[in-house]
Amino acid sequence: MQAKSILSVVALTTLIAGSPFAAGCKTTAEASVTEESVQAVPVAIEDPLTEEHDGGSVGWDFAPDGTVKAIVKAPDGKPIDKDVSGTLTWKGPNGDAQAPLALDAKTGLLVATGPKLEADLTEVKYNIIVSGKPWNGTLHVPSGGTKVIVEGARKAEKRPIPPGKTGPNGGVIQVVGDDTIEVVADKASGQVRVYVLDADLKPVPVGNRKIKLGFVGQGSELVVLTPGPGGLYCVGKVAAKVNPVKLTVVVAHPTHADVVLVGYRPGVHVVVGPSAPAVNVVVATAWNVDVRVNRAPGVVVVHDDDDDDDGRPVHIHVHGKHKHKHKHKHHPHHHHDH
Repeated sequence: MQAKSILSVVALTTLIAGSPFAAGCKTTAEASVTEESVQAVPVAIEDPLTEEHDGGSVGWDFAPDGTVKAIVKAPDGKPIDKDVSGTLTWKGPNGDAQAPLALDAKTGLLVATGPKLEADLTEVKYNIIVSGKPWNGTLHVPSGGTKVIVEGARKAEKRPIPPGKTGPNGGVIQVVGDDTIEVVADKASGQVRVYVLDADLKPVPVGNRKIKLGFVGQGSELVVLTPGPGGLYCVGKVAAKVNPVKLTVVVAHPTHADVVLVGYRPGVHVVVGPSAPAVNVVVATAWNVDVRVNRAPGVVVVHDDDDDDDGRPVHIHVHGKHKHKHKHKHHPHHHHDH
């Protein structure tokens, strides 16, 4: 199964325009402009996390102290600084906090002030109104702000995963800091697991890592994982048993935490909305017991989750109306077609 990218590459000219290198060297004439004229020019955000909507894009800068800046652009990359406003909603343990996004006439940016980013991931919903049309989205923001996600993506770029490569359980592979992980969820139960992989992409003990996942799809949810049996993976459960369009991962170590937005690369726009492709983490697994009736009369096939049989089916034979049963497990040298 090939994992689809959730991102859409934008034109190189747009990337350059939004980068800190766009300014270049200033001429004497440029350096002598008045303060008033400088204030009239929209200010670029350094390292924005940009989400692409049908009518344009919005680049975000969430700071750890709760201050927020956003730049709204039209599809041609030109800033929109008229007839635009919005609202941000932070989801917290003690309830939601809301703040307006107001247009700063001097910078051309939308600005807001909300609660400090203290959790490993904070869910923030936004509603921006551009010329009467709503742009809605959800972000999972780390305690260090959106710049941490950009930094995590830069680090992941140094160890690229081969295109289309999936993990040993069929999930998505992602570099997170110095770790390589696999994220995979069972489409029947919603159980989600994160495996830590070695250089050969084989699972290794999770150790003292703590992992959280932020899912965004038709809805959004934050999932805290716990150590699985034997410590070979972390496990949790998602309510929505469908592939998300965005997946944010925190891998916390005793001394630091690494954060990534799965599949994200610096300088590209994250596609959101109905046209957004999905992250393929939801697959069929053999983790849970699945009972179905075999074609042969009096035989029920139970797919067991025992660690000692690698998910091989267990046959339970029911003899007529009698309650007597016996079962046996398949072994590699036995082959049965169902």
